[in-house]
Amino acid sequence: SVLVGIAQDEGALDVDDSASKWITEWQDTPSEAVTVRNLLSNDSGRYWSLGSDYTSLIRSPDKTAYAVGLEQTDPPGTTWAYNNSAIQTLDQVIEGSTGVPFAEFGQEKLLDRLGMDDSRFKSDGTGNGLAFMGLNSTCRDMARFGQMVLQGGRWGDEQIVSAEYVEDATG
Repeated sequence: SVLVGIAQDEGALDVDDSASKWITEWQDTPSEAVTVRNLLSNDSGRYWSLGSDYTSLIRSPDKTAYAVGLEQTDPPGTTWAYNNSAIQTLDQVIEGSTGVPFAEFGQEKLLDRLGMDDSRFKSDGTGNGLAFMGLNSTCRDMARFGQMVLQGGRWGDEQIVSAEYVEDATG
């Protein structure tokens, strides 16, 4: 979520944009109505099942393609499900909107700036960033992240992500 907030702060996207702006496979389909905010809020209406989220997604070598390819089962905003596959599609949103691969964007815009030297974003076998589960970190590095959030997105003299985004994301 914070990476989306940083991308929004930089003008690369708006959370109220249709995700299909970057997930072109969803254009002219029921998924075209899904916004970036819906993906973040877990109310996208994208297909979810225990098997799809915790077996098929995990086993898929190309997790982003798998997640993008699932069907739209409900209108956005009508059904809540903790949907890892829907969150994984943010890999394509981040890369499409910023022009930088998800893991590289996260490293440069978040981890390096916070001094999270023992943390790394993981990728799947095809190089897609793991948006739904891909941060390997330490307690000390996560404390830095938590402190930045507590300080309204600020770390030292630098605003990492806007205070408005932090409030929206945690409200």
